[in-house]
Amino acid sequence: MRRVESTPRPNWRERCDAVGFSFYDMESEGGRPYWNETAAYAFTMAEVEQLESSTKEIFDRCMDAVEHIVRKGRYAEFGIPTDLHELVGRSWDEDDPTVYGRFDLAYDGDAAHPPKLLEFNADTPTSLVETAAAQWQWLEEVRPGSDQFNSLHEQLVEQWEHVRTARWGLAPGARLHLASLHDSGDGELIVEDFDTVAYMAETARLAGFDPKLVFMEDVRFSMDIARFVDADDEPIGHIFKLYPWEWMVREQFAAFLRDTRGSTQWVEPLWKLLLSNKQLLVVLWELFPGHPNLLPAYDSTDALRGLPHVRKPRLGREGANVTLFDGSGHVIAEQPGDYGEEGFVYQQRAVFAPIPGKTAVVGSWIVGEEPAGIDIRETSGPITGDLAEFVPHYIEETTR
Repeated sequence: MRRVESTPRPNWRERCDAVGFSFYDMESEGGRPYWNETAAYAFTMAEVEQLESSTKEIFDRCMDAVEHIVRKGRYAEFGIPTDLHELVGRSWDEDDPTVYGRFDLAYDGDAAHPPKLLEFNADTPTSLVETAAAQWQWLEEVRPGSDQFNSLHEQLVEQWEHVRTARWGLAPGARLHLASLHDSGDGELIVEDFDTVAYMAETARLAGFDPKLVFMEDVRFSMDIARFVDADDEPIGHIFKLYPWEWMVREQFAAFLRDTRGSTQWVEPLWKLLLSNKQLLVVLWELFPGHPNLLPAYDSTDALRGLPHVRKPRLGREGANVTLFDGSGHVIAEQPGDYGEEGFVYQQRAVFAPIPGKTAVVGSWIVGEEPAGIDIRETSGPITGDLAEFVPHYIEETTR
């Protein structure tokens, strides 16, 4: 794994627009664009195979963890409201279908050091369109003949078709609502979320669905028909939402989830509450201590005294409220944010690839139950936050 300089395409903005990726100029470090093709990350095939096998292994252990949590009824550790415990367990027991997720991994490119799980973005992972479409387009135009660990688009189409036919038993042309949050209270469209959902709608269309884009603000419950409906009063039978369950279960939505069980199918499913919470890291280490793909993680710092470690809010996003400590317990870096009331977990610090001046996090995608590709986000500091840049990758034609 190495970072190499690359010459940007002169019309790279227009080319990104062509694949439905429009938030490339979102501000990152130093005011630079979020999409960065002045560099690229090169991987050997052996490294890709290691990332792929590790991703599958981590996913399988996560499934073991969910089974354990449900059987032992450990919902309270995840802050799930008591009146929803049964519903979450039923969602798991009835095998409500999942479409996708993204692991964030620390990887140093040394075959002797397997990738380590930092967290699982299991419910509302973004960086989808730039991974599946934009970096693949970059590969074809900048490094034709090279390959990339990236079958995300094809696997999404296949998984949506599997969900439509084998899981939901729907004929071609079945309606699928896809929802994102319109704004954060300022009236301005959240373009990243909208582009992500629009791209997901395209994969669903290719899988035989009739997609309808809506905003979460317009999803409501009709007392007249006891169903969730959209702004046009159309009943919502099947819906993909880029909106966190941990928000929904504390809103008015939660009161109607039990009443509409079976009449509205949600993707991602309710059992993903147990994976998108960083308490998962603690349970994984408890169940699989010493696992090569896991970092020690606990509810307190006691077991990490004398070791560099990280404090993470259970429900934090984009590095918000993350604090790094050295082996003496002194703060060496921290990120502001609005999270933390839900509690924290403590994880031993990971070792990253020795890229001068950069911390590179590997986002490794899972579709259904299978690995589907990677993306790279980098930052000049030790915490990957909302100012991190997206850098494309490729597989080197010869090993080094």
